[in-house]
Amino acid sequence: MVDDVTADLPPPDVLQTPAYVALLLAELAPERPTTIVDVGANPINEAPYSGLLHAGACHVIGFEPQAEAYAALQTSKTAAETYYPFAVGTGAAQTLRLYKNSGMTSVFDPYKPGLRMIGHQGWGKISGRVEFDTVALDQATDLPDFDLMKIDIQGAEVQVFQGAEKVMQSCVAVIVELRYLQIYKGEPMLGGVDTELRRQGFGLHKFMFNKSKMLIHSQAARVKTRRMLDQLLDGDAIYLRNIAEPDKLSVEQLKHMAVLAASVFDSHSLALYCLDALAARGTVAEDLASRYVDALPAHLRTEKRDQDDQSRA
Repeated sequence: MVDDVTADLPPPDVLQTPAYVALLLAELAPERPTTIVDVGANPINEAPYSGLLHAGACHVIGFEPQAEAYAALQTSKTAAETYYPFAVGTGAAQTLRLYKNSGMTSVFDPYKPGLRMIGHQGWGKISGRVEFDTVALDQATDLPDFDLMKIDIQGAEVQVFQGAEKVMQSCVAVIVELRYLQIYKGEPMLGGVDTELRRQGFGLHKFMFNKSKMLIHSQAARVKTRRMLDQLLDGDAIYLRNIAEPDKLSVEQLKHMAVLAASVFDSHSLALYCLDALAARGTVAEDLASRYVDALPAHLRTEKRDQDDQSRA
């Protein structure tokens, strides 16, 4: 089902690769490219890992059951991307609700009261239904080890995690959409997703972004909507395999986590945490963390190192 991820990847886009990312890619040199599984790869927005993809340092294995979205992925993909028109889940049959707004397409019916309270009843319009079988990733015998799962499938994320518990053992991070305001009937919401990921050994690291909406009210024409985005809707969060005990992570897992932290998560303290753990094992140069900080943008650094260098001169 999955192509050989050890095939040659496209040459890195040096001009778009930050110096600190280039440093880690050169110094860490993982045994294989960082591998990303993208469940619900609909290219509505730019993928958060696009920078790493442009650097020629990752392989993406994506799943997208919507025909138009899958066709778009097939048209734009690079040699480092492999996509399949499969719906991922527990392996059970499902009914996919096709919404007029493709970004809403889900196995769940709309929760109209939730949509009504933020003035988006139109989001709940369904244009059709499709019966289909889902694929549990644990049943994919040729799926390679992967390091990051990025998932956005409008409420069915827990089903995917439950059908992927074995293959997720190598995974060090998950980017998942969390729902705060219910917009589908029966969706697990923030609490359900968090509980399942914690059960599998992951913990919340940070939010990449959150989206909010204004609640509908009688005075909407008199107020500035952008100043009253009070109701949290959803957002993308990063979960990490337990980093409180880094000795339980392999050298390769720490390397991939460091690369992802620098290039995808914008989490430099995590990158440095991993580099320190690797240095403690003697698998990277002791000064790599210091050189990483040297490569960071100036607004992230203090002047202490520069002052120390001047004093030694």
